[in-house]
Amino acid sequence: MDNFLDEFSNVFLQLKNKNDIQSFLKEILTENEISDLRLRWELLKMLKAGRSQRSIAKELKISLCKITRGAKILKQSDSMVNTILS
Repeated sequence: MDNFLDEFSNVFLQLKNKNDIQSFLKEILTENEISDLRLRWELLKMLKAGRSQRSIAKELKISLCKITRGAKILKQSDSMVNTILS
């Protein structure tokens, strides 16, 4: 897995701008995968904004388990997601 992440990270470093990144993601991800990413990103933003897990679950119609995972990510002191959303 680490080898894959290293290789895949290098792919992103080769992309020159936002349009290149969007094109690349649209080529390799299905609509469902993009939708899953959109949902995960939305719940992370909502958690960061201080919304309760239950209100997020109700609004996004997802399980508390998915939200709990996001909450754990944001609690990590070295979380890149936390840094990006700050």
